Amino acid sequence: MKNFKVKKMTFSAMIATIYFACCFVNPSFASGAIQCRVAEGLCLLSLFFKEALIGVVIGCLIFNITQGIWYDIVFGTLATLLACLTTYFIGRLIKKDWLRIILGGLPAVLFNALIIPFVLIKGYEIPDGYWYLFLTVGLGELIAVYVVGGAIYFPLKKLFIHQGISEDLLHKEETNE
Repeated sequence: MKNFKVKKMTFSAMIATIYFACCFVNPSFASGAIQCRVAEGLCLLSLFFKEALIGVVIGCLIFNITQGIWYDIVFGTLATLLACLTTYFIGRLIKKDWLRIILGGLPAVLFNALIIPFVLIKGYEIPDGYWYLFLTVGLGELIAVYVVGGAIYFPLKKLFIHQGISEDLLHKEETNE
């Protein structure tokens, strides 16, 4: 089953690369008082696989490192980690697609809206008020998760099922390792 482990690591690395690339293409929208880090839409992939969770968090960490602000490196990555972990467990509990997307996207919106204003105020010395930043970051995250994440959810789910990479198959292969 070593081949299966390599596939899982490759999948995580691919997600990390996509996350980083999405942020790096337009870094001014990936950080700042008014931001829409579209890569955060990838958090919804945690509904399918824990490897997506790992990839999103690593991609976030790498991008935050390029920004050079330790508050963002630590707390920005922590916000994404908490969001992806919570989303992953929601994906294990809820199977209806529409409810899964609605509830699965909330952690990313809430954790980032709560934590990132602190990062912006302390790390980037943005003087705007916490609640203003809460609203702008939350709105950007809402767009990223529900528009971008929602747009990729159904095509990827269809692809995973078509390729025989459904959640049930993955769990069976994990127990056989």
